[in-house]
Amino acid sequence: MACNSGTCQSGCYRDDSSVGAEESPPLTKKTEVSNEVVNSRRSTEHLDDGICLKCKVNRTIAAAAADGGGDFGGGDGGRFCADCFRSNLFGKFRLAVTANAMISPSDNVLVAFSGGTCSRVALQFTHEMQSKAQKNYDASRDRALPVFGVGVAFIDEKAISAVSSDNLDRAVEEMKLIVSDLAPPVKQFHVVPTEAIYSLKAGDAKDRLNELINTVNDVTGKEDLLEHFHMLSLQKIAIENGYTKILLGTCTSRIACHVLEATVKGRGYSLAADIQYVDARWKIPVVLPLRDCPIHELNMLCSLDRFDALEI
Repeated sequence: MACNSGTCQSGCYRDDSSVGAEESPPLTKKTEVSNEVVNSRRSTEHLDDGICLKCKVNRTIAAAAADGGGDFGGGDGGRFCADCFRSNLFGKFRLAVTANAMISPSDNVLVAFSGGTCSRVALQFTHEMQSKAQKNYDASRDRALPVFGVGVAFIDEKAISAVSSDNLDRAVEEMKLIVSDLAPPVKQFHVVPTEAIYSLKAGDAKDRLNELINTVNDVTGKEDLLEHFHMLSLQKIAIENGYTKILLGTCTSRIACHVLEATVKGRGYSLAADIQYVDARWKIPVVLPLRDCPIHELNMLCSLDRFDALEI
């Protein structure tokens, strides 16, 4: 069967001028893999030199710490410089907020603050998003989008815990300073005792709360009940003060613990709803913007920015 220029694969219809000339081989899978290996080696070279994988300029956190005699271990500390690490972590927070419609311009957000690492980072990042929105609003001519409000709440569990009154009072004063340093915009700080969930006088409410807790004999059941009281207190603050969202600093590591706890307790039926980004089962929806951030990254950020966790 005669061949033609459209079907010939033998090269007999090749242009004579190209005979003997070198031809560029087509890009094969082997060539693509080779390129990936080269890029991987280049990235490894940056890591070996202690240079940030993202900006390719600054020293990584681990390298800088080693120069100063400190140690931040591996993980992202060995890949990013301090600025890129912080930007990467804040990006996770912001993506979770925007992709899941956690906060809208018309919202009034109540941040649950305990003084620990997770809630400290959650408060800081929420403040930074609000500050940026405020700058955009001030620079806008039409003032089309309002800026969401932010409030902070601390639940005083002194009545149902063995915490020293002096330690708690000292911690509350430090929290007030932390919140006031974040302004503007000014953020109202709410300190509410757990017994406030009852519409009774302070003494009667405290007695009623302790009486209810004492009816639960097992430790696990008490912990679950106290956690429920904590959420009820936040809901009460939000409803009475016009907040539309409650923001918790629950991180990936805490969610992993909760998954194990719920599995052991046989509460898998509600697990999916417990760990979602937005929990709309409550009257005031609860949002978890740190859901994709592990605790070791939050601890590292607090160390870099010198955010001291409060001991209560």
